[in-house]
Amino acid sequence: MSFLKQLLTPFIEFDEDKKKEQQQGSKPSAAPIQPPVPPPIPNTPPPIDENAQHPLVTGKGSTTTPNQPPAAQIPTFSPSGTLSGPLPEHEEYFEKLIEDHNARNPLFQGTDFKEFVDSKVDIDDIQDEALKYQTAYNILKGSGLTKEKLLSTGQEYMNLIGRDLNAFQSAQALQYKKEVGQKDQLIQKKAEELQALSQKMNALKSEINQLSQEVNLTKDKLNTTKNSFLLAGENKQKEIQTELQKIAKYF
Repeated sequence: MSFLKQLLTPFIEFDEDKKKEQQQGSKPSAAPIQPPVPPPIPNTPPPIDENAQHPLVTGKGSTTTPNQPPAAQIPTFSPSGTLSGPLPEHEEYFEKLIEDHNARNPLFQGTDFKEFVDSKVDIDDIQDEALKYQTAYNILKGSGLTKEKLLSTGQEYMNLIGRDLNAFQSAQALQYKKEVGQKDQLIQKKAEELQALSQKMNALKSEINQLSQEVNLTKDKLNTTKNSFLLAGENKQKEIQTELQKIAKYF
């Protein structure tokens, strides 16, 4: 079959495979390979590993060195306050992670899932998605790509990313404990001290109010006593003064 015909009729290869299976008759056919199911990303952080490392957190523990962005990248958020998309540096990290393992890991030697995905870019002018996938597959079949290898290596790339996600969460949990957890504990301690001081201040205010009331009562009592005594003395002086005036007058 010519290369041009292969491009124009991508489904023929799969039809021929089906015909070969039908010609085998009573031979038991292998169980169909199911598309891999991506492992769920845990919602809760894993237990803290004191030796956890990740290149984006500790800068150690991986042969992959992320490209440093030329400037600080600012995340964007939706109106509801959720993160609307990952930072470009993180997208670049996973692209490089796959590229590095594709080039160095023997598991990904030869044509596999990555080359298949990359080849679809070269035929991006094909609008029909099914036709694009079948065409990319048929182009790469000659280099040893099979459906089984396509699915198995795709699953391995997902496992690779899953392990990296777990390593990142473990390393960041340790970083959180060191950089945030200790300060959280200090904040809690200061809050308790502030609460104790507030209680002490309230107690002092209550004592001050009580003492103020007692002082005011004592002041009033003392002032009343003083004023009464002075008034009594002045009155007695007036009485004596009046008597002296009468004596001077009548004698």
